Amino acid sequence: MVDGSAVTAGRGRRLRPIQVLGWGLLAALPVSCAFCIEDVVPPQAVENNTFCAQYLAEGKLTEAEARCRLAIEFCPRCAEPWNLLAQIEVARGKMERALDFVKEALARKEDFPEALNTLGFLLLERREYELAADRFKQALEIDPGYEIARRNYATCLMYDGKKDLAKAEYLKCVELDPSFCDCRLGLGVLALGAEDWDEAKVHFQKVTESCGQKAEGFYNLCYSYLRLERCADAVDSCTKAIAINADYIEARRNLTEAYECLAKQDAAVKKIMDEIRRNPGDAEMHFRLGAIYEDGQLWDRALNEYLNAVKLDPKFVPAYFRAARVYDRMLRTAETIEMCQKFVDIVREAKHDKDKRWCVDRVKELQFQ
Repeated sequence: MVDGSAVTAGRGRRLRPIQVLGWGLLAALPVSCAFCIEDVVPPQAVENNTFCAQYLAEGKLTEAEARCRLAIEFCPRCAEPWNLLAQIEVARGKMERALDFVKEALARKEDFPEALNTLGFLLLERREYELAADRFKQALEIDPGYEIARRNYATCLMYDGKKDLAKAEYLKCVELDPSFCDCRLGLGVLALGAEDWDEAKVHFQKVTESCGQKAEGFYNLCYSYLRLERCADAVDSCTKAIAINADYIEARRNLTEAYECLAKQDAAVKKIMDEIRRNPGDAEMHFRLGAIYEDGQLWDRALNEYLNAVKLDPKFVPAYFRAARVYDRMLRTAETIEMCQKFVDIVREAKHDKDKRWCVDRVKELQFQ
């Protein structure tokens, strides 16, 4: 369900996280003949319609079209084969012809959610966002549990710059099905656009856990790790994306960046270690070294350097917060609470307000566990 034109978020020069939108938006449609209840659908129509959908899913477009046309011969009233013909033309890149077919489907059944979804996609391709959104909403009014339409509606809102509304719809989609990876991808892309790398990382991790063969999940996770300067994790994620899709050129570019990041990080550690040897009382150098270790998830080493910074300079405010965060990741509850309280006691500058709120909220959560 991710194949086609790219959605770009983030501001990296060469690093472009993408969620792709293409004819796969139409996928996963239930195979059923849309017909009036009082009509009897010939079994030949049902059979050919089923084969049409199957061949379409397999990319056998000529065979799919032949089956759909047979279904229409047996059941001229049925809307479903016309909608499938529209999807076949979308797969061929013939959008105007697809539009004619989906209109035929809706002429036979106005309240046909799958055809409304197809029409919404075609309007979205033409960047007619408001009209597309209306069609997706109509489909959802008929079938609120139609996950594909909700995903498409959220993506339409995202393309139209309505990010808060898009996020709300993606979240509804995830609530209905936590393993629906395309909605997780959408949430991740929105987080990248807001430069919230941690939130993006969480969403993309869930994509890779639920859909281990979705290269886009690993690619975007790689990008998130790069923005967080977790170079080794970025290398691992981009490598997995390429293992799934050897032709994933963007992942190959980001893998090169990840290797460069890793080399620079190793050089940075050596440089800081040399500086500490020359000046062991420099709290700033210990803090910087701790940050590199934290990015690499080397929790013990990171904690040791943050505590060194605090011992050398008891007023080194950021070190308290970073130490509290590492304690939390190590599941050391008592130490997390203690370090957060120390941080809150000494912090004064407004630039640390976000970190202060995190500590206050986290302590409350831990005290009530």
